[in-house]
Amino acid sequence: MLQVDRRVTVRCLPDGAPQQGNEDSAVGALLHVKLPPNALTRQFSMGALVEVETPRVLYLGEVHSYRDSMLVIAIEHTVDRAALASIQETWRPIPDR
Repeated sequence: MLQVDRRVTVRCLPDGAPQQGNEDSAVGALLHVKLPPNALTRQFSMGALVEVETPRVLYLGEVHSYRDSMLVIAIEHTVDRAALASIQETWRPIPDR
């Protein structure tokens, strides 16, 4: 069962199917995510580029390992979602002329 306060969404980049999981722990630049066992988890092979969404942070990284429904991701970039929302709110497309 997924814990609401630790829920994450993981997907392979650029267009993988989103998979719900739970953030288990973070050690240095390694994020551990527990996924429910199902067919969607087969997409997470070692070296795959992934996006991990949490309520506060968007992580971009690479699958370091995957075993027994535990996905270990080497985090390369983090984006604060509140800061991103603020940027998106003020961003205005240039109108066609």
